[in-house]
Amino acid sequence: MSAVEASWPLLLGQSISVRLQHVGAERQPLMIVDDVLAEPQAMIDEARVANFYVPHHTNYPGINAPIPQSYYLTVIAALRGPIEAAFGLSRSAYISYFGFLALATIGAAEAQPVQKIPHRDSPDPNRLAMVHYLCRGNFGGTGFFRHRATGYESVDASRQAIYESAARRELAETSQAHRYVDARTSNYELIGHSEAVFNRLIVYRSHVLHTALLADSAGSPDPTVGRLTANGFIEAAK
Repeated sequence: MSAVEASWPLLLGQSISVRLQHVGAERQPLMIVDDVLAEPQAMIDEARVANFYVPHHTNYPGINAPIPQSYYLTVIAALRGPIEAAFGLSRSAYISYFGFLALATIGAAEAQPVQKIPHRDSPDPNRLAMVHYLCRGNFGGTGFFRHRATGYESVDASRQAIYESAARRELAETSQAHRYVDARTSNYELIGHSEAVFNRLIVYRSHVLHTALLADSAGSPDPTVGRLTANGFIEAAK
């Protein structure tokens, strides 16, 4: 879904801060940016009038909507330097971005089995994923996992066949589970997480195993009270 034009400018937060962590034995980089926007409420207001839809082409457990163009023009431009440093992107690379607003609304009992385990967005380690938490309240953040059977914390093309074979077998054995993945999940070990702090943005490689840490109950489709995030993917072309 393409971005939409917004009638308001976006400004960075005056107290924006960036820090870098590393997750697991593979030491995968996790960039955490707090106080990203000066007025994050503007994104919530935009979501209130956005046209949300069910993304049938993905396994996202909820609904999506187009993201304002001013959002990624502001945020990606501002964070390009830290992203280059954290993930080794070339200064001369052309960076493309695709993103959307997201509300997690599906309860665990109604979710498909594949929606209740960690996943990777792409086998390409040079493709980056980002999540910006635009929700206030007691919501779970994002968890990062190690697959116990294989020991994988990330799944690139060389690991894909082995991992998918093991994951399919495990899904067939546990398909009746009525809860989302958490630290208690038998086939995956939680090795790191980011809390869903309001106006926090995280960036990580899209081939790492991760998932939203969702409550088992259904979430609200109302952007003012639900688990609203701005999700996106960054690709650098040499």
